[in-house]
Amino acid sequence: MTAPLTIHRIFHPTDFSKDSQVAFAHALKLALVFHAELTILHVDPAVSPEGFEDFPRIRPTLAQWGLLPESSSKSDVTTLGIRIRKVRALAADAKQAIIHHLASSPTDLMVLATHQHEGFARWVHQTLATPGSREMHMKTLFVPSHVEGFVDRETGQTTLQRLLIPMSLQPPSQPAIDAACTLISQLNSPAVSLTLVHAGKEPDVTSLNMPQKAGWSWNQLFGKGDPVEWILAAGEEFDVDLIVMATKGQDSLFDMLRGSTTERVLRGARCPLLAIPAKLV
Repeated sequence: MTAPLTIHRIFHPTDFSKDSQVAFAHALKLALVFHAELTILHVDPAVSPEGFEDFPRIRPTLAQWGLLPESSSKSDVTTLGIRIRKVRALAADAKQAIIHHLASSPTDLMVLATHQHEGFARWVHQTLATPGSREMHMKTLFVPSHVEGFVDRETGQTTLQRLLIPMSLQPPSQPAIDAACTLISQLNSPAVSLTLVHAGKEPDVTSLNMPQKAGWSWNQLFGKGDPVEWILAAGEEFDVDLIVMATKGQDSLFDMLRGSTTERVLRGARCPLLAIPAKLV
């Protein structure tokens, strides 16, 4: 792999909803496998300090996953190779608080829940649509509402067996392939199927690096017409666990999420979507 998925810092904005709990499980699991720092941000002046410390519950979750004893202390968490930061923003404006945090504390990966019937959670969408955030390029794992994802919230076990990687000439698809392969390796997925979806002009796949490993199978699906329809149809046909998409390097997170192919795929996806800005990889 020419450009592995490097993650040292993970950022998870939360509103403590049920959907955010699923996204939280993914953020925590990825922090564990990448030995990363996980920052959890909540913006709500109405939440008391006591209530804030209780959610999301890190040590009880790790104990439920069998990684810590029931009576563990905060210091025990660091023995797992991760560091947890909980940030409570005392502000009425969520979007400005998130922008301020990201500006002062850049992240390698953002993990967030999205509400498909609204496009994105309102407060997240407002944040991304603010001019100050338009230059914030970052890898982002979107966990749509009402999906379980590839991390079991109760056990912490992963089921990453079928991945879908949309192909395009621009942006180059190699960053998405590299990110998918690194993620599979980090999660120790024993047997996986990676399907490359082509819509429109067929790219030269001979120039792509597709690692051949035991238990890995590579498939290709060609079609014509609307790329979004092909991607979503393939996702349902193969019952995929994750879609990994490269996004244009010159686009900001704001650009890629407003009416773009990525945003349209996310609205109809029935699994998490990992967006990889080509410029960053």
